[in-house]
Amino acid sequence: MNVISRTVILSAEMVCLCLLLMACSSSPSQSNAQAQAQPQAQAQVQPQSPPAQEQQKQYDLKGKVVRVDKAEKAVAVAGEDIPGFMGAMTMSYPVKDEQLLEKLSPGDQITAKIVATGSEYWLENIAVDGKK
Repeated sequence: MNVISRTVILSAEMVCLCLLLMACSSSPSQSNAQAQAQPQAQAQVQPQSPPAQEQQKQYDLKGKVVRVDKAEKAVAVAGEDIPGFMGAMTMSYPVKDEQLLEKLSPGDQITAKIVATGSEYWLENIAVDGKK
């Protein structure tokens, strides 16, 4: 009887210990889950800020007109190196003001402003420095 009593007591103690460990281990995970859920709920309630406007940058372009495409409203320029933006290359640039294209011819030496945003670019303030 003595051995059976001890076995029953030890078994009861083991069950209590297991329940205690389960209770201790589940409380932090529940409180952590609640703590994690609250910031997420708060994040959903907070109004979304508008996307940042794209920064507009301007660069000085010097080069020689290679082609004028009035239908496409563009001019191809063999441009010099533009420090901090791009190396010397021939490139086609959109021109928003069509009247600027009227005074350009292939071979003209020009200066202009390249206006660039994150998603587009174009030429403004085109000036003919020398005719061919």
